[in-house]
Amino acid sequence: MRKIENVIDSPKGNARLRCYMPIIMAVFKLLLLDLPAFGQQAEMPDTQSNFNSGFVPGLRNGAPNFAGAAAAEQGAGTAPADNFSQRLQRIDAMVKKRMAELNVPAYTLAVIRNGRTEFQKAYGLASIQNRQPCTNDTVFGLASLTKTFTALTLLSLVDQGLVGLDDPLAKYISGLTRPYQNLTIRQLASMSAGVPNKVSQEVAWVDQLEILDHTPLASQPGSQFLYSNFSYRLIGSVIENVTRRPFFEVVRETILAPMQMNSTATTVMMQGSGRVAQAYGDNMGNGPLRSIEYKNPAISFSAGMLASTSNDLCNYVYGLMSRKMISPQAYKTLWYDRPALSTGDPCPWAFGWHSGPNKSMGNQFVVAMNGGTPGVASSIIILPEANSAVIALCNLRKPPVYAISKAAAAIAFGNGEEPTDEPTPGAGNEN
Repeated sequence: MRKIENVIDSPKGNARLRCYMPIIMAVFKLLLLDLPAFGQQAEMPDTQSNFNSGFVPGLRNGAPNFAGAAAAEQGAGTAPADNFSQRLQRIDAMVKKRMAELNVPAYTLAVIRNGRTEFQKAYGLASIQNRQPCTNDTVFGLASLTKTFTALTLLSLVDQGLVGLDDPLAKYISGLTRPYQNLTIRQLASMSAGVPNKVSQEVAWVDQLEILDHTPLASQPGSQFLYSNFSYRLIGSVIENVTRRPFFEVVRETILAPMQMNSTATTVMMQGSGRVAQAYGDNMGNGPLRSIEYKNPAISFSAGMLASTSNDLCNYVYGLMSRKMISPQAYKTLWYDRPALSTGDPCPWAFGWHSGPNKSMGNQFVVAMNGGTPGVASSIIILPEANSAVIALCNLRKPPVYAISKAAAAIAFGNGEEPTDEPTPGAGNEN
């Protein structure tokens, strides 16, 4: 800058240029001051940071070529701020109305739009008997949402070269009977392995594996989609055998610690916190509310053992939407690829998520999963190409409860109308 000033101040300097020089110098100094700040904002956050800070990088940065930026412009982000505020008011009123109609004890809902938490609220009582208010730090069972954690952990091992998706199960679990030996990891992850959905005894997985291994397959591997919790318990055993560590420890290291999910574990492990919601049942709406016990995590294992909070799940979803937790190819596998069945029919589900265009949200691409056991109704609905999501937790399970999060997503990201005819992914799944 000093050399420029010297030239202009010399006798040979151009008088007109000297006239404009103060303006030029002011702009130049401003650019020097602002460039470092711009560079810091453009840098993608590390997975160790708190993704609930409200920033999620654009999906065009380091993501597969799925035109995510265009979807964000044309999809969930199009509603003006005042219009979206009105939508959130409608969602709030809808939740209160449906909770009253369904006699729901406690419910939490979070709405993330364009990478920011626009709405997060807890309703009702975590414990009716103790008059304990529900908060965004109340711990609810996740049930089958656990499968999304299992799939993510599995794909991180694939990224590390420790597991091959087309490897036979026998490579990772020894002593299996012949029908189970040649099932592939990919078939297990997409529920197309033919693993039965029922066995003679529901006991702790450590004792149940042998029972399953002597139960005939329900279909020819790769030929049919059959939702089976045992498929994901087998994947949990693969994770343990490859890492030589307990399943939960691997999940904690891979997902929970980097995402600062300090209130995610099992209901048994979290019981001492005093924040675990009491589970309730009402005979699917045919009886009064009654306290019930959560399913034993040792039985559910990697298909349904986890419990979490609204705050932690916001961190989880921000981490997923950052597209930095696993490789671009692994994200493609996680959300987009659905292996075709040997019959040629499409497979509706894989790696923990239903996926595809959703009519209620203007045919935007949606990945979604629910969890359900007695006392647990959990939901995550993500629009990955728009950095938007809905997260819901409840301590009462019956089909109409799942429709609350579904309606919230449609109001927030669709045409503003509540859906009436689309099935809720995962609503009938138990573990």
